[in-house]
Amino acid sequence: MCFRPAEVSMKKCPQCGKVNKPVAKVCEACGAELENAIKDFDADQANLDSAAKIPNAPKAPAAPKAPGPPRP
Repeated sequence: MCFRPAEVSMKKCPQCGKVNKPVAKVCEACGAELENAIKDFDADQANLDSAAKIPNAPKAPAAPKAPGPPRP
């Protein structure tokens, strides 16, 4: 089974620019309200992956066939 590490992003204050803890609701420095939206990292990654596809890109060549059995 594969586990991905937790994706945590620090919150940057829009007023003063201080970087706050991910759970902070207000800025530790100036008290401004911080954005508390929940981000869907999987959806963001899917959007990046779909944007990275190159249209009309050449396909990889087929793998060569395995050799036949030896002849007597």
